[in-house]
Amino acid sequence: MYEELSAPLPDKKRYLERIGFTGELKPNLDTLNRLILAQLHTVPFENLDVYDVGRDILLDTESLFDKIVVQGRGGYCFELNGLFMSLLQDIGFDCYPVMVRVVWMATGYMPISHCAGIVTIEGTRYFCDVGFGGPAPCSALRLDDPGEQQSGANRFVFAQAPDGDFIIYRTVDGDREQLLKFNDRPCQNVDFLAPNEYLSQNKQSGFKQMRMINIAREGGSAAINNNVLRLHQGGQVEETLLDTEGKLREALLNYFGLAVSFPLKL
Repeated sequence: MYEELSAPLPDKKRYLERIGFTGELKPNLDTLNRLILAQLHTVPFENLDVYDVGRDILLDTESLFDKIVVQGRGGYCFELNGLFMSLLQDIGFDCYPVMVRVVWMATGYMPISHCAGIVTIEGTRYFCDVGFGGPAPCSALRLDDPGEQQSGANRFVFAQAPDGDFIIYRTVDGDREQLLKFNDRPCQNVDFLAPNEYLSQNKQSGFKQMRMINIAREGGSAAINNNVLRLHQGGQVEETLLDTEGKLREALLNYFGLAVSFPLKL
């Protein structure tokens, strides 16, 4: 039971083609960082199935591969990080998933609603995340390094909470803002079924209340929140209202590579 959640990746070559990855494949830090960056620039964080369609989100490897690789779609954390972990395992990385609590801009104690991965390379543990959709690092971070670490244009640091969990902070204008809180205890894919059901089906879930799409771009990012397109480039932000379904579909295709045929909410 639940074996399909941990089934092998159907086609590694096709996955690598989906994210535009070329070059040598070895389970080392350089390969890991190139895979993370390639994924972040080609596979969007998106909740169209949840917000626009009301469709159940399936977490078995075959369904994830079909959606993200075959259909050219994106997904949210359990989908994106789930399939990415399958890719890393296929390549030969020593890795496992962890459950994560999002504390970025949180006003209270938030439920666990996210996942990420821990990869061990030559005895060093690294945190990696290709499914946050927010200001996450664009490379692997050394989990047991107490100093600040540069990742793209941002700097991050790990701290340990009183309960023993790790907290990731991002440095912004000299101040630190907390992003994610997690325990480094290994999880099984079956552990994500319950939070996935809540996020995709409960009417209180933020994914049911707002369209959220994000993808990294060279020097910035593109995002859609509900019907507003935001292009972040070089510290500048350009906003465009997508007030027709045609404009929304055009933006989905041009900025996120998403060609969908189902009706979209306005």
